[in-house]
Formats: sequence, C-alpha cells, structure tokens
Amino acid sequence: MPDRPTLTKKDEDRLVRYRGQSLRLLQDAMDEIRAGRWLRCEELLWGSLTLAVKGVALGRGRELDGTKDVEAYAVELGNENRDRRIREAFTKLATFGETAEQVRESRIRADHLVATLEDVTGAVEKLWDLAPGGDFLSRLVAGEFDELDDTDTRGVEFLAGPTEDELDELEDMDGGPFGSN
Repeated sequence: MPDRPTLTKKDEDRLVRYRGQSLRLLQDAMDEIRAGRWLRCEELLWGSLTLAVKGVALGRGRELDGTKDVEAYAVELGNENRDRRIREAFTKLATFGETAEQVRESRIRADHLVATLEDVTGAVEKLWDLAPGGDFLSRLVAGEFDELDDTDTRGVEFLAGPTEDELDELEDMDGGPFGSN
C-alpha cells in the first residue's frame, strides 16, 4: 500500500465531507431501489462511487481531474487491491440504465441489476476502507460508537447533513450524471 501523505486540515475536512456525501448517496440509492426507481438509483450510485474514488485519491495526495481520471484511478485501485468490484464498477454502472429499462419492460429479470448494485456497493465500502480513517466506518457499522453520549462527536461529523457550500461543490463536480462529461 502506498505511503499516505500528511493531510492538511482542509484536505481532512474535504475527505470527511466526501465520505459523508458518498455514504448518504449510497443510502439514498438503496431507498430508490426500494421504491422501484432504478434510474435515479444509477445517478446516486455514480455519485457515491465517484466520491469514494476521489476520497482514496485525496488520502494518497493525488487530485483527480474529470470523469476519465476518476474511472482510470478506479481501475488502478482495483488492480492494486485485486478487487474486481472496484476495477469494474464504472463499467457496470455504464450499462445500468439500459439494463434497468429492460427490466422495466419485463424483457429480463432484475437479477442483473441486483448483482450490479451489490458489486458497486461492495466497491464503495472497500474504497472507504482504503481511505484514511476507513477503519472508522467499519467500527461505526460494528456499533463501537453506540455508547457515545450526545456531547461526544469525535469522528462523526460526516453524519450531519451537507451544507449549502458542500451541495454546491457536489453539483460543480465534473463526473457522472452530476457534472459535464
């Protein structure tokens, strides 16, 4: 694993923001699935995955510029970690809409979409494990912070909703359905 550079406070804040936004988008994608809105789910998954890849890059001192750079870095990370889900995540998402349309028209079963959803979700989770503080997410999911009182907010800043500036930054991001390609 590459050495991790020391992050500035600004980069740490940005990393926490990326993680929070990525995980919220992932949860929103699950909500859209439950409501049967597969196409909206695709946009949310794309955003979540993009932020996760950018988060790993930021944690390693690398800035990614544009969709192609993010997708290429995902392939690089997938190869580095021998993880097919990371390596193929954007490729699978690229066909998600077409597959969703075929499911909607009942030409095929939803199994293909579910497999893609599981792979992309697994890729996002693995990417955040690779990012600085990734073990925090695993510990949070395991319930290690259930005993925190209301005044103890160490490390849980990302659970709060995004600010207007953060939403504007997400909107301005270059990548996927949220920005220009």
